[in-house]
Amino acid sequence: MTHNNAVLYVELATKKRFTFRAIRQAAEAFGRGLLQHWKWQKGDILALMTPNSADVAAVTFGTWFAGGVVCPVNHLYTTGELVSLLRTSQAKALATNVACLKVACDAALAVGLPLDRIILVGDHDPERRFQHFSNLQGPSTSIERVATKPSDLCFLVFSSGTTGLPKAVMLTHENIVANRMQFNAVEAGVLNWKNDRGLGFLPMYHIYGTYKTRSIPDSS
Repeated sequence: MTHNNAVLYVELATKKRFTFRAIRQAAEAFGRGLLQHWKWQKGDILALMTPNSADVAAVTFGTWFAGGVVCPVNHLYTTGELVSLLRTSQAKALATNVACLKVACDAALAVGLPLDRIILVGDHDPERRFQHFSNLQGPSTSIERVATKPSDLCFLVFSSGTTGLPKAVMLTHENIVANRMQFNAVEAGVLNWKNDRGLGFLPMYHIYGTYKTRSIPDSS
């Protein structure tokens, strides 16, 4: 059975519907854009600071396409908090939302991250200062996905910092696959991809949101 036309995300605020096919195409185009225009290297880190948005899926998978690592960040962080995380993660780019642009720009300037390495998810910049991730595309389909191993990092997730500064937790592709298999074992015979729906109320930057919102079925 194919999942290409299955609707995986519905944004209640915008009423937009995102199919598997659309997410995959956007992810591959973005991944090729990173490789072609930004000379992305395997292991480079993209920080992601935004309220919940279905675009997070395409940006995440696109970064993985390019061999990168995604670092989800609390969109309510202050400039100082974001500066700390950008320095610790050594992020090479920052995907954010229009609502977070002031903090994102101030933090980027503080750590020496070029402003042209800030891209947007969700709404486009009304002043057209920053490009939307969907505009950073690699038109050549000859650019192939960067090969990764199960032991390669895919997420760099920071703790909440309740006992001190937030601490980076390294998660591999194998970690995510294993966790998805755990969910499959629990959900077997209970959830049906055709008929059931899940309410995504958790913030996508949170560890629980990270696992659940990227749990997309394959297209075979």
